[in-house]
Amino acid sequence: VSDRAALDAFLPGVDVALSAVPYTFNLEITRACLAAGTSLCDMGGHTGVVRQQLALDPEAKKAGVSIVPDCGMGPGLNVTMAMYARELLDEARAVHIYDGGLPQDPVPPWNYQATFHINGLTNEMDGQATFLRNGVLTAVETLTEPEMIDFPPLGELEADVTSGGMSTSPWTLEGQLQEYTNKTLRYPGHFEWLRAFKELGLFSEGTIKVNDKEVIPREVFHALLEPKIRADDVRDICVMRVIGQGVKDGKETTVTVDLVDRYHEETGFTAMERL
Repeated sequence: VSDRAALDAFLPGVDVALSAVPYTFNLEITRACLAAGTSLCDMGGHTGVVRQQLALDPEAKKAGVSIVPDCGMGPGLNVTMAMYARELLDEARAVHIYDGGLPQDPVPPWNYQATFHINGLTNEMDGQATFLRNGVLTAVETLTEPEMIDFPPLGELEADVTSGGMSTSPWTLEGQLQEYTNKTLRYPGHFEWLRAFKELGLFSEGTIKVNDKEVIPREVFHALLEPKIRADDVRDICVMRVIGQGVKDGKETTVTVDLVDRYHEETGFTAMERL
């Protein structure tokens, strides 16, 4: 996917392609698919990249193909669940999403295992999220507003603000919902580490000088962290909770939709892969 000529040689004659590579490649893959007349679905993960893909809508229509970005667990399935919760109500006022992928058997101090590309992981923890609050698009700093959520069978989990998890849906739902939020779930204590790393500047993609050598803090962070949270044998559990609030049959109503999925013993697929 880093070789446009290889894509141009491979894609003609392919009806539909699925991109499961890091989001940084998806815009060029999209352009290659448009040139080849191939429809595309991708796992996404970065709203800015998705906006550039959506800007290619006229070219997609001309080519007669569909480009469907941001179809991972989150962004993706979590938004689908949010729309489902909304549809369970006659008049939805608020929808709150909580989701996370976790190891079934957490090992301190991280209590976490990587199940997708590490830059996507860091990207979620950096920058700002966009929520709807009082019906208005609102930027919220990542790793703020922690809350504790009881989620059987895992017990108490910590929920915190991360970025990009709802794709472009907050803009779609502006004027339709008063509140629309998304937080990531982790075992308690995990986010304290990340808040410190962010404050220290380890998520930065700019260059700094160390002993007259230029380094990128995020690359150093990845080089140090990834070996600690990467495992050959990942037995994970993924959880989602969507809470919808509004009116049903003339009464104030709250609906809760929970999803739990685990590593699949027969196929070897992780829960993250399945969702």
